[in-house]
Amino acid sequence: MTDIPLYDEGNKLLGELPAQLTTDVIDTAAGQRLAMTIRTPTTTLTVFLQGADAKNWAKQLTAESAVMSDSGLITGKAPA
Repeated sequence: MTDIPLYDEGNKLLGELPAQLTTDVIDTAAGQRLAMTIRTPTTTLTVFLQGADAKNWAKQLTAESAVMSDSGLITGKAPA
């Protein structure tokens, strides 16, 4: 599979905007899913995650947010 960049750095429409994250466990014909919706002023994206996927997403979000500075400033990573 080809590696896809996280985002398109050439897209001039990308920038910081207010965003809202909402979640809810819903019943579908395929079983329970975590409905996760991200809303911005111009876009709404909803995904339906199975339990294992929801746990993986939560783990990834937790790990990534743990390395962010509290101030929101960009900080350098220590050399390995």
